[in-house]
Amino acid sequence: MKKLILVFLSLAAFRAQAQLTLPNASTYESGRTLCEKTYKSLVAHENGFYVTVPVDYADPAQGTTDVYAFFSGGYDENKETLIYFTGGPGQTVHWGLFNAPMPYNVLIMEHRGVGCSRPATVSQYLNPAFYSSENVARDAEMIRRFLQIPQWTVYGISYGTVPATIYASFFPAATRAAILEGVVYSGDHGLWDAPHRRKLLQKMLNGLPENILKRMESISTVHGVPNTWFSQWSRGQLMYTEGLKAVKEKLLRLEDERTFASFVADMKSMYEPLPYTPHPLFIANEIPYYMISCQELGLALPYVSIADALVQGKLSPAVDTQSPATCRQLRATTVKSYSAARYPVKVPVTYFQGSDDGATPSPQAVYHYKNVPQGSKQIMILVRGGHNPNLQLIGDGDSHQLQFFHFAFKGEKIPRALVKEFNEQNDLFWAFATN
Repeated sequence: MKKLILVFLSLAAFRAQAQLTLPNASTYESGRTLCEKTYKSLVAHENGFYVTVPVDYADPAQGTTDVYAFFSGGYDENKETLIYFTGGPGQTVHWGLFNAPMPYNVLIMEHRGVGCSRPATVSQYLNPAFYSSENVARDAEMIRRFLQIPQWTVYGISYGTVPATIYASFFPAATRAAILEGVVYSGDHGLWDAPHRRKLLQKMLNGLPENILKRMESISTVHGVPNTWFSQWSRGQLMYTEGLKAVKEKLLRLEDERTFASFVADMKSMYEPLPYTPHPLFIANEIPYYMISCQELGLALPYVSIADALVQGKLSPAVDTQSPATCRQLRATTVKSYSAARYPVKVPVTYFQGSDDGATPSPQAVYHYKNVPQGSKQIMILVRGGHNPNLQLIGDGDSHQLQFFHFAFKGEKIPRALVKEFNEQNDLFWAFATN
């Protein structure tokens, strides 16, 4: 199941990031080189294809670039189509999306700059102007036209909810419905700082025994781990349903000496460089991650906080200096932060959100629900849920969740009786609202 928890808005938060090592003309590999030569055997089964799109839709003289896409599970002309916008930013999904076959075609597009969609030249790859969420949405429309698909449903998770929202806003005639999960509403300080997440964790900390809090304090004061360790570690745990419960249970076990020693070693490892080179087709691509995060999601803003310091049992925002420095290295500055409010959506929208989401705080989904849809809308918030509550349940083979998703795919209202039935038959609970 863990493969379904996609990379989220925190690549910078989970490893101490030294200055990026940027490729040059001799070390750079384009997407076509990666996927038609270097790693051809890894993606040959996808039967993927390329669509040529403008580098700059406002200025065709800037030339073109190639965007890669494939149908996960193959294509059936008799089925309707779902296009999936990946998370990250910079996430790849070459392992597919759903565990089981779905009753529609599932198209996965690799966003420009990522994996098989890297541009032909390193100068384009390192050009901040090459990257934008609006470009990703327009690239998707070029793919739809290339495939001659009259209409499809758009599905985005985490960062993918940004281009999915933009696409549904720009191309309503081509959009049957929009499904958004782990929602980004605004690329301001609140996305990273997440007061809602801090409040959840602080309430849990307030209920811990004094001896456990002292042990936790010693991880920084005695063992030399940066005092942001708890924020970064717990954020990862909150990606999963019942994550807050898992955090508390783990901390209560720190009374045991062996458990504590192992835990300290794990916390130290978060701040060490990765012992391997991330695979460009199976791990998030850091250049596109920073390009989008810096320019649209507020990572370049002064005094941005992506983690909290834990001091004497209390959490407070810790100013991040490394991420803005990386943004400056890439010449990727925040000109205008993303706001979903600028992209009203007229097609039906369904939201799936975890209340305790460690990556995209649940208030983001609520703001989106209240302000963006102009027509039919419905929101499901899984109590104590994590980042991908819908995808997790589908992966578990939950029949109710599959029905929820099928209604959302068609842009139809999920029957309240079906939600009630799920809630009565499970330990989990979906809070449901609609207009």
